[in-house]
Amino acid sequence: MASRIRGRYLLVLDLAGVAFAGYLALTVRYDRVVDLHELLGYAAVMAVLVPARAITNASFGLYSRAWRFASVPELERIITAVGLGSALSVTFFYGSQVLLGATWVSGFPRSFWLAEAVLSAAILGSIRLAVRVIFDAARTGRSAPSSDVRATLLFGAGHAGVLVARSAQREPGAGVRPAGFLDDDLALEGTVVAGLRVYGGLHSLAKAVAVTGARRLLITMPSASGAAVRRVVEAALALGLEVHTVPSMQDVIDGSVDAYRVRRVRVEDLLRRPVVTEHLPGVQEIIRDRPVMITGAGGSIGSELARQVYAIGPGRLVLVDRAESPLYTVQRELESRLAHGRGSGEVAVRLVNVTCQASVERLIRAEAPDVIFHAAAYKHVPLMEFDPSDAAYVNIGGTLRLLDAAAACEVERFVFVSTDKAVRPTSVMGATKRIAEMLVADTAQRTGRLFVSVRFGNVLGSSGSVVPIFQAQLEQGDPITITHPDMTRFFMTIPEAAWLILDAAALGRSGDLFVLDMGEPVHILDLARDLVRLSGRDPDSHPIEIMGLRPGEKLHEELFYAGEEVEQTASAKILRVVASPPPPDVRTAVERFLACATGNDECGLRAMLLAYTGEERP
Repeated sequence: MASRIRGRYLLVLDLAGVAFAGYLALTVRYDRVVDLHELLGYAAVMAVLVPARAITNASFGLYSRAWRFASVPELERIITAVGLGSALSVTFFYGSQVLLGATWVSGFPRSFWLAEAVLSAAILGSIRLAVRVIFDAARTGRSAPSSDVRATLLFGAGHAGVLVARSAQREPGAGVRPAGFLDDDLALEGTVVAGLRVYGGLHSLAKAVAVTGARRLLITMPSASGAAVRRVVEAALALGLEVHTVPSMQDVIDGSVDAYRVRRVRVEDLLRRPVVTEHLPGVQEIIRDRPVMITGAGGSIGSELARQVYAIGPGRLVLVDRAESPLYTVQRELESRLAHGRGSGEVAVRLVNVTCQASVERLIRAEAPDVIFHAAAYKHVPLMEFDPSDAAYVNIGGTLRLLDAAAACEVERFVFVSTDKAVRPTSVMGATKRIAEMLVADTAQRTGRLFVSVRFGNVLGSSGSVVPIFQAQLEQGDPITITHPDMTRFFMTIPEAAWLILDAAALGRSGDLFVLDMGEPVHILDLARDLVRLSGRDPDSHPIEIMGLRPGEKLHEELFYAGEEVEQTASAKILRVVASPPPPDVRTAVERFLACATGNDECGLRAMLLAYTGEERP
């Protein structure tokens, strides 16, 4: 109701402004006060122009937008609306002379129309600029300054930097007081951007700190590579600056950046790779307005898939997990996104154990999804070494139950989330994932349906990954523990992994095995030292202890088998593996594994799993 009332006020102001602009245009045209005859012509023009302006302005949303956030795109909208309104008015005005023989048209100055359009655009724009200025002033007055407001240099004077600077200037409560910009674009050095001086590139950091007294550096480059972020972070830490950043574009799906989204630099920022900001065309087609199911929706990958799928707008999103608390948390988050216009569609949660055949069949039959993303799994390598029966039940048995139910209910697409540990596995977890890949390929071969697997490495920040462990050790003042100084792992951020899984789903042909481009492997020791450095400590003095490899761990992971052929897909970051057909006895072998998964002979079951996947443990 309040927004409609504000729209009515704007309409009244606009029409008064149009009338004034028209009179002023005539006055300027004649360079004097207009006489009575000319006023009659003016009245006729206004009878045409005012309704035309009201109609076109409303059509372009000039009375339904939140003008307290007005910027350049809104100005373009005003100019377009004014131009169309003038075109309609001119057409009707001069058309009336032809159709109706109107006498007031004769002798009316044609230059009036251009002058009136320019003045109307200026007046309409000024009204809305005034709205923004008033709101900004009121909001600044209401916003309590943060207790930790420090002079802050912004690195990156591009679009994101300008947005953050202006947001910080309006919002003292955000705790950022911009003191100046740094940017490697030499053309900007010495200029003023958003009211702040650009001191130069990274080489000017020390000078800018001395001039401004800044104690914090904020990296305002959401699309910067990890190498660029690392370079800036090292220079800032060398000067004793606290380093913050805005989120990467993968983390900010809606593309909005402001001073409240500022956070400390994380290790994933140092490993950030060039991001893809648009999905492949087929993703919208398989998700929008269609029923989609995600298993393991309470986990790291499953919950991020839920966020990204929901942003696309499924008809119904079914979240499946056996853990009620994480599932409830994801449900609440998606409901909040819906309330704020960042998602659409119905959300349903289902507490289901995927190893239970009856529950899975009932679930798939009732929900009838078009797409299933199967992310439910046990993933912790050392734990699975001691409990191979549970690993087999969940990772193999759960996948088999879902595949059979999906095939029976004619589900269109099935996407299995796999791991690099499935390549030449030396662990129970890796072996169960490899056998699950075989089951997906076997089901696709038998049914011809679009059932695929997606294989990738570690994800930063996921449950059980090394980064949270290292961070907890740093917070407690304990030594950082790593298993081997030469250990490497492939890493990817959770949002990027989920993004590419969706793209792979759209690319999938029956039985495809996709591998995500993980970049170069990262030394775990280097990762640990980066975390120490980001915590403000000296990595050369903080203790790091070598603990030795844990059960089932490899020193280096791989993404492909030696004999696998790889081909590029429509996505530069997704590779298709031309894999050999699945073993013809895979289902028979799986039934044998599940029959042995009683917990009575864990060593024997472990040996069977590893022998079947071709890699006996030493």
